[in-house]
Parts: sequence; C-alpha cells; structure tokens
Amino acid sequence: MTMKKKSRGECNLFILISAGAVSCCAAGALAQVEYRVEPIPFPDGARALGAVGLNNSNEVTGGALIDTQVHPYLYSDGQPTILDQVPGINTSGLAVSDASHVSGWMYEWGVIWPTAFLWDGSGNHFLTDPDDSYTYGQGMNDSDQVVGFYYPPNAHPNGDAFVCTDGEYYNLGSGQAEDINNDGIIVGQINRYFGATAVWEPNGNGGWDRTVLDGLLATSVNESGTMFVGAGPIESYFEQAACWNRTDGEWVRTDIGDWDPQVTASIAHDVNDSEQVVGDFQSFEDPDRGWLYENGQVTWLTDLLAPQYAGWEITRAIQINESGVVLAEGSLDGELPRPVLLVPTRLTVLGPRPGLAGEVNEFITTSATSGNRVHFVYGMAEGSRQVPGCSGVYVGIQSPMIFGSAVADMNGEARLSMYVPGAAAGRTVYLQAVEPATCTVSNVLRYEIR
Repeated sequence: MTMKKKSRGECNLFILISAGAVSCCAAGALAQVEYRVEPIPFPDGARALGAVGLNNSNEVTGGALIDTQVHPYLYSDGQPTILDQVPGINTSGLAVSDASHVSGWMYEWGVIWPTAFLWDGSGNHFLTDPDDSYTYGQGMNDSDQVVGFYYPPNAHPNGDAFVCTDGEYYNLGSGQAEDINNDGIIVGQINRYFGATAVWEPNGNGGWDRTVLDGLLATSVNESGTMFVGAGPIESYFEQAACWNRTDGEWVRTDIGDWDPQVTASIAHDVNDSEQVVGDFQSFEDPDRGWLYENGQVTWLTDLLAPQYAGWEITRAIQINESGVVLAEGSLDGELPRPVLLVPTRLTVLGPRPGLAGEVNEFITTSATSGNRVHFVYGMAEGSRQVPGCSGVYVGIQSPMIFGSAVADMNGEARLSMYVPGAAAGRTVYLQAVEPATCTVSNVLRYEIR
C-alpha cells in the first residue's frame, strides 16, 4: 500500500539487520503489559451502562438504561452516543465492526420476541428472516455478516445457528453462533443448553462445514484463524476456560487456569491475533476477577494496573482488540462495577478510522510522551529492523516506511490524517509507531484495508 509518495532519504531511516522475517513478538519483545483505566462515561440521562463490543479503534457498544428502557449506544473518541435510529425497547448493541457498524437485537412494543439489527451509520437493517421467527444477533465481522441464533420452522427446540449476509439467512444447524472473523470462520455451540463446542468453516461452495469438538461452547475466534476460545467440557460442577489452537489442521484444546471446578467457574471471552486471551473468574470463595492469559500464564488484570490506579478492582474482562486494549468492568473503592477500557501504558497504535480505501483515514497512537513527535510506520510483512540511534530497539516490520508523523498532545495521543488510495482495498498491512526521542516502539498491528 502506498500511503504517500516516498520522500528522498526515507529508505535509509531503518537499517536492515535481519533479512529473514520473524514474528512481531520476537522482533520487538515487550515487557509485561501495564494498564491505565479509562472509565466509559454514561450517556446523558443513563442510570446504568453495559458494554459488550469493542473494535480496533477503541470504539465500544452496549446498552444504556435511560428511564425504563435500554438503548444501544456507540462510544467513540471519549463520547457515548445513543443510536436513536434504532427503535424499540430493551435494545442493545452487541458487536461493533472496524467500520463503526453495530449489530445487536431489539424488542418492539407489544412483541415478546427480539429481532436482530445492523446499524451502518446511516440507517438500520432489521434482520428478520423470511419465516418471521425471532432472531438474536450475537456477533459480526467487517463485511457486515451477522451471526447468532433463531427459530425458523423445523428448528431444533433450542434454536438454530445462522449467518446473515446482505439480509440472506444461511442455517448452520442446531445451536448458537457467537462470533465470525473476516475470513468467515464461525464459532459457537450446538444445542444451546448443555451443548458442545462448534466451528463452522467456509467450504468454498457458498456454505459452511461444521466441526464439533470437546467443550461446552466457543465465544470468539481471532482474525488469523489460529485460535478460538470459550469453555471446555464440564467435568465437575462449573465451566472452565479453554482455548483451541489449530495444529496440523486439527483443533487442539488447552485448558486455562488451574482453579477448583467445584467452587469456581471461568470462561474465556475473547482472543486477538497475538493470542492474548481475556475472560472471567467467579468463585464461592473469592471475589469476581477478570484475567489475561498470555504465553501459558494467567494474570489477574487488577495486578497489571499502573500504580496510580490503586483502588480499582477489575471484575470482568469482556473483549481485547489487536492493540491489546481490554474492554472490562471495574470497581473503584468498592463501588458498583462499571465499564472501563484498560489501555496499555506503553506506546500503542490503534486501527485506522474508518479503515477504508479511497478515503482519508485517521491514524492514532496512545500513551506517547506529551510534546514528542511520533512516526507512523507501515510495511507489507513482519520482520525486524533496528531503529536508528536506538541500540537494541527494533520495529517488527520488514522494509518499514514512515508515512507520516504527529506530535503527541497533553493526553499522550498523536493523530495523523492520511488519504489511503482505493487500490489498497483488500491489502493487509502492518502498522507500528515509533517515538524516537525516547527510543520507544509500539505494538505491531496487522490490519486489512477494506
């Protein structure tokens, strides 16, 4: 992808020290992450707030209780906005794409069953299936494919899983679909009650082939299709968190944590392409806690908060995006839990907004040093190159190019607006940020331009 014409001398900004491509973890291994807490503000008039969906630009969706009704909202750039275009009562957003589109379900007055909806910023698409059964939209991808479960004629008593594309339903059989990635891999469960883990993969003929695995359910699949997460089989009283890795073409389960299944329950809710997993822990003996699973280790998220956030307890972990930002619930000094974003205190690059070719996109980094200049770097593959003047500091991109820079504001955010050519559509790029004054590099973000 060409973001701007290369200026003279840019090709010499990075010194090649390794011709072979390596993983971003190997190229720029970072110390254990530390987080700052960003509470999500309530919309005007809201008495309670739930948060469920997170995208790569740190936008959040969920439901806000105003008076006696729940309304869907979109949180973006520090402000929550009620989606007034979505009618009904007890309506909530459940997923938000990188294009800021929201899916969820809604209840209308006088109707006891819900209808899935897709809000695309300009209007609504009510995903009513041809048989007028009620539909629950659970997850979505950047192509606006929505998955969930519904009750068409002859459905299983507990419902059938579906994927809806451009208003057309495809029945996936008994069960519930929870998530779909941009390659069309779907995860969920068969038989929504006391079921089994299920994966549906595109078969190349316009349909999906299902694989049933040992486990209770799957909740999320990462974009690269290398891992999905959920809960393993119930072997005692309660569900236990698990992840499945693709190994030699087969899905292999790994249990997460070593908690006593007779008194504790745990579930993994989300996973990113760095195979960072977040989830919940509940126990009769201990308080509820959110956790991060990485490199085979479970860490309580409360223990990863920066010192200035003492008093916060992270009680749930709901989603994690490709920048490592976590959507969670937290309690400050014993108050009721509320939705928060856990943002790494290290330099972090976010997904571009709106992430579309043929448009001006905004590129954002967080946790930079106020007043310092931040360079935005891209390339077409992972790799390893040293940052000039910074001994032992590397970017994790092969043949990296600087496409722009910006000065961090008082909040540590650096923002760059740049036109992305239409020819970039469908290309996968690797983005990273560099703060030369402190010899700091951000995460590497793999991103597909739409």
